[in-house]
Amino acid sequence: MRVAIVVHLEKFARKRSPCYNGLAMKEISSLTLVLSDQCNFSCPYCPQRRGKNALKIEDIAFFLDFLRPRLEKEVWLGFYGGEPLLSWPLVEKTVAYAENKFKNRFLFTLTTNGSLLKKEHMLFLKEHRFDLVLSYDGLAQKNRDGGSIAAVEAALANLQELYPEGYVINSVFTQKTMPLLAASMREMMKQGHRRLQYSLDICVPWKNADLAALERQLDRLVTICIRHQQKTGKMPLENWVDDGKKGTFACFAGRDRLALLPDRTVWGCYMFYDLLGHEPLHPDYSKYCFDKLEEFMSLPTKALATVAANYAELRQDYFFSENKELCSLCNDLESCAVCPVTAALASGTLAVIPNWTCKVKKIGRRVQARLTANPNRAGDSMENSHA
Repeated sequence: MRVAIVVHLEKFARKRSPCYNGLAMKEISSLTLVLSDQCNFSCPYCPQRRGKNALKIEDIAFFLDFLRPRLEKEVWLGFYGGEPLLSWPLVEKTVAYAENKFKNRFLFTLTTNGSLLKKEHMLFLKEHRFDLVLSYDGLAQKNRDGGSIAAVEAALANLQELYPEGYVINSVFTQKTMPLLAASMREMMKQGHRRLQYSLDICVPWKNADLAALERQLDRLVTICIRHQQKTGKMPLENWVDDGKKGTFACFAGRDRLALLPDRTVWGCYMFYDLLGHEPLHPDYSKYCFDKLEEFMSLPTKALATVAANYAELRQDYFFSENKELCSLCNDLESCAVCPVTAALASGTLAVIPNWTCKVKKIGRRVQARLTANPNRAGDSMENSHA
């Protein structure tokens, strides 16, 4: 489930790069509630450890109330797991509390594997205008959880009927399943799903043969997307929708976003918990954990700012490769974004980027440049004509 969110983190953390003042914590624009560490899947690419921890509505209420003075006018409130539908009553209670105590303040999102998603859930999500991320690996789903295919495809069919505008499908591919990438995306486009994105498991090494096969798959995907866009006027793949943002990637965890984990610890981002949360003696644990909820609420401003300042150091121009090559010297600096935790899950050190990750990113940029340069590509005028 975790890999499914990396693409969002990298997309929304890119900013033009002034010298950020890490000592000044910003207004909060995003909060994550990891409801429990229980899941009904055992995805081979998920770094999360299973456990029996779970949040209570009292924890969430304290967390939201304490942060009220620091919240922006609109705040994304995300529900994650594990599998959050295993904690569905808590989702309902949290939404009721948030809408009662924070009138129109929160925008909700929920990430699920879809296997437990029923019509009553969809109607609730639609009523409260959730942005739903459904993690489904297309033709590669059989390598993830073969027994889930019928249930997830039934959920997708119901979503198309009940809430077609409210969900995005995220598909994760490993070196083993990557040969199914283009065909999976094509099949989901044929089925009429409006919003798709792919993610790659780059927490394990990619060999040169894997990289060459990836580039072939993405080239095929370019052709598929061009044909789809020419037919519909829409780009279905969110990876390739230009958001117009340029500049050096910076991780804003701990400064304008926070996460409450099932063990009631507070982190700048839930992915730091996956990396460090089970190793409290690790030297980086105290650098990035804001402590347990009660301690977090009683920490002086200076202590909060100190932890936030540690997160402020996580910028792409401060990163370097395993060969000790500084990212700040790379010509692709302002067009590259690597989540520091994703890199650390592979390299063992925050902000140290494995060589294969650099190569995967370069392939992605090359292929996207071919998409942009293609003279047969449907352009903005076409999309506007279908508005």
